Amino acid sequence: MQVKDVMVKDLFVVDKDDIVSHAMELMVKKRVSRLLVVDKGKLVGVITEKDMVDRLGSSKMRSLQASSVHVSGVMTYNPITISPQADVYDAAKLMIDKGISSLPVVDGGKLVGIITKSTMARLCLRVDNIFVGQVMTISPITTTPFDRIVKVRRTMLERNISSLPVLEGGKLVGMVTEGQIALYLAQFRNSVPEKHQEERIRHVKVNEIMQPEPPKIHPDKKISDAADLMRKEKIKSIPVLNYEERLVGILTKTDLTRLVANKFTVENKK
Repeated sequence: MQVKDVMVKDLFVVDKDDIVSHAMELMVKKRVSRLLVVDKGKLVGVITEKDMVDRLGSSKMRSLQASSVHVSGVMTYNPITISPQADVYDAAKLMIDKGISSLPVVDGGKLVGIITKSTMARLCLRVDNIFVGQVMTISPITTTPFDRIVKVRRTMLERNISSLPVLEGGKLVGMVTEGQIALYLAQFRNSVPEKHQEERIRHVKVNEIMQPEPPKIHPDKKISDAADLMRKEKIKSIPVLNYEERLVGILTKTDLTRLVANKFTVENKK
């Protein structure tokens, strides 16, 4: 199977001179976590929720509003691209090896599509012989409702993860994601006076932005069920709970992408 057979052709694009607030609004409206960035019609970068979490939370931009920051100041330049004739398994492996979540598809210098970890998750919709517990990430990093988002932001960036289960008293009470933090930071930068930003941002807690009662799944469920749940809910990850309602893992689109990269064979978990 080639990239051209599964790539997304309906592209969401912003100009490098657009403001970050516009890019964030487009992401929320289209329910996507990345946008392709062009300059005079030519692909020059990608802007993701992770980019926004990184740049908008940095001390260098502490005095700037999201409505005054241009996409060019936040985006990732010169993204890795792939040919439409490339093998899908190779595309999945490239994403895993490079720690990236998407590959713009370029043919003869022309942008023709994009392939993402969501694409890989869709390829798992027919996988009925592999189960969540075989693929999930065991013992995931977690947070609490009372941790501060500055700490969560730092953890996500350092560990290259996009979501954290929120536990209180050992019970799952929510999920906090890059997208939620990115949206909050953009709104915060625009609504809070500069002189108060540094003090106030340090006190914002997870329970102010997290998703309560997130979708969850059991380790005995088929991968196809998990992929379908991700598709319907438009989420990147699902906490995995056992029959005692205790968190035992998390299943992410990265896990599903790794499954595709391994040609739908399960790695041995250590």
